[in-house]
Formats: sequence, C-alpha cells, structure tokens
Amino acid sequence: MRQTSLTMTQRVAICFAAGVLGALAVVVFSHVLFQLRLSAALGINAPISLKSPDIYRPLFWGGLWGIPFGLFVDKAWNRLYLWGLLYFLAPVLALFLLFLPRSGAGYFGLEQGPRFTLYLLLVNLPFGITTALAARAIIGSDSNRRRSR
Repeated sequence: MRQTSLTMTQRVAICFAAGVLGALAVVVFSHVLFQLRLSAALGINAPISLKSPDIYRPLFWGGLWGIPFGLFVDKAWNRLYLWGLLYFLAPVLALFLLFLPRSGAGYFGLEQGPRFTLYLLLVNLPFGITTALAARAIIGSDSNRRRSR
C-alpha cells in the first residue's frame, strides 16, 4: 500500500470542499445552459437559483457527495480525472432513483418527460470532473510523488 501524507479524515474534508466546488460548477453550468437557450430547448424555464437559501442546498449536497470521493481519492489518484468524470453518475443515480421519485417526478424524472432527464444528465456533468480538479489542486501534485514511494 502506498504511503500518503494525508490522513483519511483530511482527504474526506478536502473532498467535501472539492464537492462543494463541483456543485458550484453545476450551478454555474445551469446558468450557462440557460443563457445558451439549451435549457429552454430541454423544457427548463430557469437556471438553479443563486438566491439564499436556495443556493445552499446544492452546495451542501455536493459537499456530501464529495465525502465518498474522498474515501477513494487515494486509490484513484493515478486516474483521478477519469474517476472524476465518471463519478458524477453516483449523485445522478441517487437523484434518478431516490430523490425524483420521492418528489413525484418518477424514476429518472420521466414524469417530466425525457428531455428533463437529458437536462439533468447534462447539467450535472461538470460535478465529478470539477470535484477531481479541485481535489488535485488542494492536495497538490507533490502528493503524487509521495504516493509512488
């Protein structure tokens, strides 16, 4: 097993913060999609709200989804960006299989139509890669050298 200079708690805390930044990227991307009129083409009338308290929910959940990312960041370090790109699927699957059905939108949000499902996939795409980029920036590439010893 590789030696790192960070404890599990430190990695989890760092990835909580990275997850918040990943969620912020999703919020910003929702505004980009709205400005490009792609949201309207997919049936979405407004981007994610930037007003308090609405903005806090996605940021908090992003941080929570960063915690499991922190549990695996050490093992995924050599392929961190690929892992991050694919990691967005974890919160999206929870959204599709737990949260949307509980809110009345049905599994995968299909009660709102397939364009809504496509929008949710598209808007959440930046989460994992941004979380990975933020984790790498906070942890630093120096950790990579320590890991290979």
